[in-house]
Order: sequence, then C-alpha cells, then structure tokens
Amino acid sequence: MLAGGDESRTLSGTMLRRPLLILCTIALGGAGLFAALYYRANTANARMGQLLDHETRRSAKLADELTTAKAESSAMTVKVSFLETELSGSRTKLATVEARATQLDRDLLQAKDALSVHELNARALAGELATLRNELASRRAAETSPEAVAAYKATIADLERQLAVAGNGVAAPNVAGASTAVFTSRVTRATVLTVGPSNSFVVLNFGTRRGAKVGQQLDVSQGGLPVATVALSDVRSDFSIGQVLPASLRTSLQKGNLAVLRP
Repeated sequence: MLAGGDESRTLSGTMLRRPLLILCTIALGGAGLFAALYYRANTANARMGQLLDHETRRSAKLADELTTAKAESSAMTVKVSFLETELSGSRTKLATVEARATQLDRDLLQAKDALSVHELNARALAGELATLRNELASRRAAETSPEAVAAYKATIADLERQLAVAGNGVAAPNVAGASTAVFTSRVTRATVLTVGPSNSFVVLNFGTRRGAKVGQQLDVSQGGLPVATVALSDVRSDFSIGQVLPASLRTSLQKGNLAVLRP
C-alpha cells in the first residue's frame, strides 16, 4: 500500500498533467488553424496578385485604346471640318449652276419667242412677195411704165433679201432703197402674224423700221372685205401689237390678213 503522502503526490501530478495536455492540444489546434489561415491568406494574396496584374494589363490596354480613340476622334473632327468646307463650296457651286440654268432657260425662251416672230415674219414676207409678183405680172400685162416695173423689181428684191435674212433668224437691216421711195404701198401695208385670244389683239410685221408709231390705226381685211380696225399699242423694230377696236370687229381675224395704214 502507498503511503498517504505518496498517494497525494500522485493525485496532484495527475491533475497537473491534464491541464498541460489540454493546453498542448489547444496550442496544436491553434497552430493548425493558424497554418490553415496562413495558407489561405497566401493563396488569397496570390490570387489577388494575379487579379491585380490582370487588371493592370487590362487598364494599360484600355489606356492605349483610349489614346487611339482620341487620335481617331481628332482625325475625324478634322475630316468632318474638311467635308463641311467642301459641302459649303459645293452648295455655292450648285447655287451658281442653278442660277446659270435659270438664266439659260430665260434666254432659251426669249430665243424661241424671237425665232417664232422671225418665222411668222418670214411667212408674211413670203406672202407679200407673192402678192407683189402677181401685181408686177398684172402691171406688165397692162403695159406699166419701165420706171414702175423697176420699182416693183427693186421692192421684190428687197423683200427677197429680207426673207432670206428672216430665214436665218436675223432681223433685216433697215436699208432705205429706191423701192420704198417709189413703191409707197410697201410702207403702209402689213400682214397679221398672230391673233390674240378672242380677237383682242394682233401682231403685225409692221415696226419702227417701216415708220410704225404707237396710236396709228390700220384697217384689216380678208379677201378684200373689211374685218376690223386695230390701234398700235406697242411698237418694236420689226413688229408691233395692235389692239382690236371692238366696235370695228366684223368677223374673226386670221393669220395672213392684210392690214393697211390709215392715212
């Protein structure tokens, strides 16, 4: 049997070892936990380093792309400015071309009107020439004097010249010849070139070159029968416009009607 003192010491040593074992167990557990936490921290740090490196490279790439985009934007701004300048110049040129086209259209219309008047004048001159030739033939048959025949021939030659010039679209120059001096009917007679709406006016191949003046009156006839009386309201170099006096109108006016100046 153990003595009481030995038993007490044994019991006391056992009680002291138990806390020590517990502390050791706790210490070992803490060390393991610390090791695990350290490992996890190192792993997390490594992952964070990788992410940071990736984000750094991505940020550098984005910075490069931003620089490139800024350069492209600057270039596009310069190009847009250049295109706007070109567009402004093109608009100015287009406006000039349109204005020129409008002017050419006006000139073309005027040329067509002038050509129409010359064509009508040429027809009237041809008709008057035929009439004069018939009169010349009648005068020859009636044994007209040589002076009158010469005057008729001169007048016909003058009409042929004017007809040739009118056929080329050019107004005949005003050349006073012996024909107009002797054959006065050439000055006082005209032909209707155009008839206005509702017989309101006529255009005559009677202008200032042949002594036409505003206010003069002409009697218009057809086949020797009176048709109407017109008063000149607008006189040009080779033609004039005559307003039909309503009270004098007997029948419809027609192209080719003869108009004789009132004395």
